[in-house]
Amino acid sequence: MTDYRCEAIPTEEAERFRRAEKDDFGHRIERLTSDRTYPCRHCLREASASNGMLLFSYHTPKPHSVYGQPTAVFMCAYDCERFDAPNTIADIINNRLVSFRAFRSDGMMIYDANRIAESGNYDPIVRAILARDDVAYINAHTAKAGCLLCHIARA
Repeated sequence: MTDYRCEAIPTEEAERFRRAEKDDFGHRIERLTSDRTYPCRHCLREASASNGMLLFSYHTPKPHSVYGQPTAVFMCAYDCERFDAPNTIADIINNRLVSFRAFRSDGMMIYDANRIAESGNYDPIVRAILARDDVAYINAHTAKAGCLLCHIARA
């Protein structure tokens, strides 16, 4: 059985974005307040914008290849606890149509290992992808908008 970990934006980066007016691409960081919920990329939970949410461009930490890309992400505007639970699919993944994108260690995508799923029971899918010897990690994205939800690595 392959152990894994859903990895959130590091706390140091989250704190930096909370203090910033612009993201790393020079775009204004949007500050949202509404009755809606959004998927925070730090606590990896649905969070209410009534408490404040940020929307900004974020460059995926991996892959370092032609598949690396900036992506729009939401994050709590206030301090929240970084997700850190092994062998647990993060809340923001479980309630979405998700594209699981598999990568080799050199950052190249493995097309036939990729999966799109909407079951809400993603643990077996993640384990099956990571069980392949050629897969180094997975990036989970929203299948419709394409935004990064989190990086998934072997634990």
